[in-house]
Amino acid sequence: MLSNSQNLTSTESLIADLNDQELADCVGGCDIAVTLGEQEVATVPLVESKLLGYTSINAGVKIINQALDLGVTYDPNGSKRFLSDRNVKEAVAEIDVHDILKGIVDLPITTWKYKNQDETIRHIGPMAQDFAATFNCGESDRFINAVDANGVALAAIQALYQLMQQKDSQIRELQIQLLQLQQQITDK
Repeated sequence: MLSNSQNLTSTESLIADLNDQELADCVGGCDIAVTLGEQEVATVPLVESKLLGYTSINAGVKIINQALDLGVTYDPNGSKRFLSDRNVKEAVAEIDVHDILKGIVDLPITTWKYKNQDETIRHIGPMAQDFAATFNCGESDRFINAVDANGVALAAIQALYQLMQQKDSQIRELQIQLLQLQQQITDK
């Protein structure tokens, strides 16, 4: 069993100390001991950890709500990092970035609030069911995995860049043609 002797709020990552092979082995299943100070409060099987949401750990009188998500690590400043190491991936396939961009065009984007939030709080984004139906990715049609949302956004940016390059090339060609026509008119 792997152990982490630091408190979850100060540890940089539950799995940062693993080498590539150890990390790949954990995807198939290994345990991490979660500690609070010097006391072990839970053993978390990585293969069974939730990919989204929070896991509550009862540590005596305190409840610690800390995301123990497979592939999500936290730095001391609170930002999240998502595991994207090629050593833990398989069945990798290219995508058509233009298909992704077309999917975004038809994806309903709305503003909304969660039922348990204050009326003043608003969010913007697609519904998970629409996202799953459009891009056919993720574990469930009830959640949008941040890795998938980031991938869709990056693919769309690549498609837009390619389109911009094509348009820039067409504009340059048209400018040359225009200059040639202007030169012909002036020469007459």
